[in-house]
Amino acid sequence: MNSLDDPAYRLELARGYLAKAENDARDGQWDDCLANAQEAVENAGKAILSHFRPIPKTHDVINPLKDLLEQASVPGTVQQKVGEALDIFRDMGLETHIRATYGNEATRTPPWELIQEPEATAGLEKARQAVALAEAIYSEMAGGASRDA
Repeated sequence: MNSLDDPAYRLELARGYLAKAENDARDGQWDDCLANAQEAVENAGKAILSHFRPIPKTHDVINPLKDLLEQASVPGTVQQKVGEALDIFRDMGLETHIRATYGNEATRTPPWELIQEPEATAGLEKARQAVALAEAIYSEMAGGASRDA
């Protein structure tokens, strides 16, 4: 795939959601921080995936990222980076999206009562790492794309 349009757009989304999560953390808005961190992680994962395959319609990107580790068309350096970073994407999918957006519907607990600082800051750290990984892979693939184009 030679087009960098999809990865660039997803990386822009990931960076934007990370910036929102950082602001939410400064303001102590822990539910919003986690919701935006989850979106940053999801879009960072999709930025990586979009270099090699269509973007899946899912909040959980860990399994599609695991699949990249088995594809011969994915450069070894990318496989290594993704393989070492898979834990960043663990527990940052649909379940986290629902909790941070809707709370716990069974107990009627809204997200602003459910999400506390430790969970939000852990998600924020994952978002920082996911965006940094997506940026590194984008740089690597952009260098390869310019040679192949």
